[in-house]
Amino acid sequence: MKALCFTVDLDRDVNIPVKGRREAGSFDRGNGTQPRFESTVRGTELLVEMLDSLHIDATFFAEARALHSSGAYQYLDGYEVAMHGLDHEDLTGLKTGISLDYGELREIVERSISMIRDCTGMSPKGFRSPYMLANEDLLSFLPEYGITYDSSYYVYADSVVRPYRLDGGLLEIPVVKANDALGNPITSYLWPVHEGKRPKEDIVSMARGLDDGVFVLVTHSWHVCETQGSGKLDDDKVKENISSIRWILETLIDEGFRPMSMAEATRTMS
Repeated sequence: MKALCFTVDLDRDVNIPVKGRREAGSFDRGNGTQPRFESTVRGTELLVEMLDSLHIDATFFAEARALHSSGAYQYLDGYEVAMHGLDHEDLTGLKTGISLDYGELREIVERSISMIRDCTGMSPKGFRSPYMLANEDLLSFLPEYGITYDSSYYVYADSVVRPYRLDGGLLEIPVVKANDALGNPITSYLWPVHEGKRPKEDIVSMARGLDDGVFVLVTHSWHVCETQGSGKLDDDKVKENISSIRWILETLIDEGFRPMSMAEATRTMS
């Protein structure tokens, strides 16, 4: 079976690490780096409208603060909501220079789960590290909080990409990376498509190499409506971004991929 897991990182607009600060900021548009949520709200609404029209499942990895403060949770009824940090923290300290201790890591997890539960009525079952920078200490204790799977690592594309167990017991459902026809690195994150750095066809070509397993496709909620390079997008460009995602999904489904949430993939592919 070829599973297609479309996932959305629902986080603050154009999130950036800020040196010396635990929580992430938003890219400075002239008013500082305080978090913004306008693009993520609009992007979430548009993505859900598209998914509803296609009648397919998806998983939203929600930064708890963005989910709560933006009100974006109101659009997610019926969709799986997993965890993506509290304030899009750099859990490793590699980007911010701040090393988080064991107690701080647990605080982030506990507050994130509580906030997601308050917003959705359900506790998350999955986790993805902000910036795809995994903290192994945190991953080791996540099962204590009912987290059953993670998606914080990349794996090089092969004809078979299946979930595997981490040392702490979590099921890892990795994001795929590969080299394109020119030998340049590519992942199944869609941000280069939105930023105009790759054609959407490259993503489909990458997925076509999979004969069995899970292809995890990833976008950001805000990236539909705003890019780091161009700022807020006009309506035509927003429609183009949604159209590109829809085309990728429809093409892969036509080619035999079965769309499912990450939670379903853990049951089906483990």
